[in-house]
Amino acid sequence: MNTRLLAGLAAVIILGLCAYSASLMLPVISPAQAEIPEVFFFRADTSRIESGTAATLRWNVDGADSIVIDHGIGQVEASGEVTVTPSQITAYNLTAVSKGGAVVSSVIVNVVPVVKTASLPSSPAIDSSGIPSNIPADMLPALKENESYVFFQGAIMVGADNHYIVLRNNTAARNPSWAELIVFLQSDQTDRRAYVTGLFTCGDFSELLHNNAEAAGIRAAIVAVKLLPDAMAEGYTNHSLNAFQTTDRGLVYIDTTSSSQGYYADKQVNVEVGQEYEPVAIFPQPGQMQNWPSMGTVVSIDIPPYW
Repeated sequence: MNTRLLAGLAAVIILGLCAYSASLMLPVISPAQAEIPEVFFFRADTSRIESGTAATLRWNVDGADSIVIDHGIGQVEASGEVTVTPSQITAYNLTAVSKGGAVVSSVIVNVVPVVKTASLPSSPAIDSSGIPSNIPADMLPALKENESYVFFQGAIMVGADNHYIVLRNNTAARNPSWAELIVFLQSDQTDRRAYVTGLFTCGDFSELLHNNAEAAGIRAAIVAVKLLPDAMAEGYTNHSLNAFQTTDRGLVYIDTTSSSQGYYADKQVNVEVGQEYEPVAIFPQPGQMQNWPSMGTVVSIDIPPYW
């Protein structure tokens, strides 16, 4: 074989090796070029549930290497559903990740706290003491001076553990200014209590805030509202909160119902029949909601006539 032929074969072999070597190299794809996952939907079958009931989350995702839903749900398949029973307003986050990046989709499930009442024989008239006139004297335990039960539309309000709600009133209490009310709410610890189904719910929160305010010399009221949740075709939900007659802003409604963990939850609500019940945090904290989801349309408002 002559030298020129050997040189030519060497050139062919070198070129062939270069071409083969090049074919083994994977192209480098930048995150901008790679496809990010697509979340076709992530939703709950209802946006509002009553405490102790469940909601179903459903999702459908394409192009993800991993999909995770928080609040303990963990890794999930590309499509599916899971039942959740949150004890508080909860934002569920679905995170879909691929080489191109991550996509987060969220859905909020609002847990509606419920005011429990024990039915009375009828809907009697209420005398000056605030106690329905036809209730037998031995039906309810005797109260101390300046204490009172709470009656709404023929029912006596009870707490989550079925104790009778008892208001402790201060005859020397007065209507505060808005600034005075804010100072009281900042120091009061009611909203740091945890919401616990069967133990401490909205009626208990409103009872405690009322009694703490009266002890501090601030005149307070307890209020019951009937709500029609927007996601419910029929049926109503009851809720309890507080009212204060301020000297400079008039009547204001304060909802201090907290979460299952307990945190800064003092909220102001514009309570009007026919309007949405939309609490707004008075002292919003980092990472917490300021505008809370609506609990529904206000159907009725009840404040004891003796307040």
